[in-house]
Amino acid sequence: MLPTSSLRRQARFRPPSIAGKVARPRLLDLLSLPRQRRLTILVAPAGYGKTSLAAQWYHRLLSQGLTPAWISLGPDDSDQSRFLLAMVEALDQILDHPAKPIDAGSVSVATLLSVLVTRLQRVQPEATLFLDDYHASQTDGTEAIVARLLSHDELGHIRFVLVSRSAPRFPTSALRLAGEVKQIGLAELGFSDDEAQAFFGGDGASLSGPQLKSLNERAEGWAVALQMMRILLEESGADSPAILSAFRDRSGDMGQYLSEQVFSSLSAPLQRLLLETSSLPAISRGLVSALCDETVVGAFASLREQALPIAVLDDEGQWLRLHPVLTGFLKEEAVRLGIDSSAILARAARWFAGEGDIEAAVEHAFAAGAPELAAEIIEAAGGWRRVYTTNRGGAALFRKLSDEAAQIDLPAYPLTTLGLAVVSAKTAQLDAADYYLEIVSRGADTMDEGLASALRVVRVLVSLYTDRWVSSADLGELERDLGRHSGRELVHRALSLNMLSYNFLIRTDLDRALHYGNLAMQAFRDGGADFGALHLYTHIGQASFFSGDMISAEEAYDRLITEVAAHIGRGSDFDAVGHVLKCEVLSMRGDIVEAGRALAWALPHVERHDTWLDPLAAGLLAQQRVLILSGDTIGAHAAMDRARSTARRRGFDRLVRMIDGERVALLIASGDLAEAARYAEASGFGEKAARADQPNDLSLRLRGTVPALLWVRMHLAQGRLDVARDLLSLLETSQARKPHVLRQMELRLLGIRLAMAAGDSTTAASQLSDLVLGLPVMDYRAVLLSEGPAFVSDILALARAAPVPGVVLQRLLQAAGSPSPVVTKTGGLTEREQAVMQLLSAGLGNKDIGRRLSLSDNTVKFHLRNIFAKFGVTTRTGAVAAARTAGLLP
Repeated sequence: MLPTSSLRRQARFRPPSIAGKVARPRLLDLLSLPRQRRLTILVAPAGYGKTSLAAQWYHRLLSQGLTPAWISLGPDDSDQSRFLLAMVEALDQILDHPAKPIDAGSVSVATLLSVLVTRLQRVQPEATLFLDDYHASQTDGTEAIVARLLSHDELGHIRFVLVSRSAPRFPTSALRLAGEVKQIGLAELGFSDDEAQAFFGGDGASLSGPQLKSLNERAEGWAVALQMMRILLEESGADSPAILSAFRDRSGDMGQYLSEQVFSSLSAPLQRLLLETSSLPAISRGLVSALCDETVVGAFASLREQALPIAVLDDEGQWLRLHPVLTGFLKEEAVRLGIDSSAILARAARWFAGEGDIEAAVEHAFAAGAPELAAEIIEAAGGWRRVYTTNRGGAALFRKLSDEAAQIDLPAYPLTTLGLAVVSAKTAQLDAADYYLEIVSRGADTMDEGLASALRVVRVLVSLYTDRWVSSADLGELERDLGRHSGRELVHRALSLNMLSYNFLIRTDLDRALHYGNLAMQAFRDGGADFGALHLYTHIGQASFFSGDMISAEEAYDRLITEVAAHIGRGSDFDAVGHVLKCEVLSMRGDIVEAGRALAWALPHVERHDTWLDPLAAGLLAQQRVLILSGDTIGAHAAMDRARSTARRRGFDRLVRMIDGERVALLIASGDLAEAARYAEASGFGEKAARADQPNDLSLRLRGTVPALLWVRMHLAQGRLDVARDLLSLLETSQARKPHVLRQMELRLLGIRLAMAAGDSTTAASQLSDLVLGLPVMDYRAVLLSEGPAFVSDILALARAAPVPGVVLQRLLQAAGSPSPVVTKTGGLTEREQAVMQLLSAGLGNKDIGRRLSLSDNTVKFHLRNIFAKFGVTTRTGAVAAARTAGLLP
């Protein structure tokens, strides 16, 4: 048996059965001919057969070999994320290879929209998307989504059918002018006399032709009224004329009257069943058994035998829903009889919680007006972990709970309150996140170790969004938690490992960042949380990049981009993050055209949408490299202005400071020394700060510059060589940890500058050899090129004149962009490199190449670096193309 939530979701994506329904070929032909429109609207009050007609159309399209998809919407789908996710899940029902579920609590509306567009593009050659009960989710936000989808240039093959009690409010004039809108309303949906005749049994109907015509005229073709009249006539037999007379003379509400008449004809247990469950969105035998006494439960079996207007919601026939017209009467009757619907809904909430359907449980708790019960249910289900362990509605549950927070004793539900903190941080409500954290923290003295550990990891997570520095003591506690509780719940463990990886990354403790990053990725994979695992590519890629392993960094970003495209969608927030981080690699390698092209769309996307500090910092510096290496100093300043505005808006003070430092560096490089000194003093990079320890701790600044580096350059430009040399020495000797590879290269280049400025060519040549032979200059060309053309010319002249190994000059020439030597028939490749090249051209990854040739990963990477250098390329694709040009490959 499927779990309750699966049954409910299954019903959501299937039209109701059309068995026993009156076929309506007249309307079906009207909908289909001469061609189907982009937008079809079936709009009428409840009971006019909109859903029945749409279901018949759905099955006709299916029988014609076309591709329809069905979604039954509800009030919760008025949330834009839920609305988009419903459509994404509906498409997964019809795609041959559906993508893995999306963690809606961790992606933005823009990302979900991008996912939906990507998956709609995969549906070929065309598809029809039925949105039933569209009115239930109709808000300005959801209307805007449908309007965007209808106006999307690449979605012309997707048709939308809105089944609704109210017409859409978004503009449709352009579609109407293009003949792409068909609207079916009351006039068309009302039963004709012939259809009414068929509905009542055709020629064998108990009513005469004139009686049926009169009845249909009085009912105005209203399907549900005719259905309930048929029930009454079948029950009453000989009293048909009297019932018809009463119906004809009835001056009040027709639906109310007919519901009352149908209801009064039912047995007492069945009446009690309908009254006691009238407040529930849907019922099943299991649910009824939990809520009602045995007499009432026994009546459930006969419910479907009564020919009542009931929708069956699943294939097994376990879940049923009454027609809204009848339900409206029953709710009023239940209130009149004093039946406590809130108590029934609350008991239903507990039943769903016991069945493991937390989403339905919380939904019923809110319907009962019991937010405290909703908090209790979420608490028992793991509290904050629900944000990560559900693919539907995790964040939505907490957002709804936040609206009712004033009515909840939050300290009694600390895990749930931590969930409110997480979701608030994710939605940029940072004051609210701090407020919820403070509520939980007040009980720190008496909380158990499990809660204390949860508080620690959530506090660290929130700090990522609020750009607050996590103390070493807090990270130490997270590490100890992992050791003390090796069997801790998987999401908790994975998130702890994730936070450790990130925080060691930004501290430039790169080995530990990689260690915890790989462990976190595996933990997320083990738990089936692929979205969580995707984040780890960003940490692993950055740690590899700053460790000097450019190939591994690019591989991590390529995998991120590929998996995001498959699971989320191209053009999404996370896709943009992946491309921005890859552009840091491309720009550092000197591929400024390719980097500039990707940054043009990806960086503005990241600036507009939800992200953390590091992708913004990586994108800014990549953009600066592209502009500076292109000689566009004015453009570089303008880009800083935009980036600084974004950083201030997002509250990223560290990013603001990094941008200010880059501005000072750009002014120095441009020769504007007086303005550089003034700006440095004004922005906290003054000469006094250049000799302080904390502002110059390179391990705490993964990217950007520090005051000491700026003032070494300032003094060097002013000719104050002794002051510059002393300051550089102080900076190098004061570091508690070895700087990462990019820092090492910059420090050595500054040392070479100083030696050359002092006329000490011997020292300069020695340091140049150490730099070129000891560090991956070819992979990080932009560090050298950013020093300026004049300096590059000087070191090339030095390498030609000084007694340095020939490979030093060769690598410098390649790094400086000079023409590579002519490639011979072997391409200059060794026998082993040629073997690697053959396997590379077959599309094999590093691990597979290593297995084929019995090489370690590092050895494969070494050979790839040499291949790239010999061909003067920077990508695997470029190497293959160059090898083919050289005749090494077919």
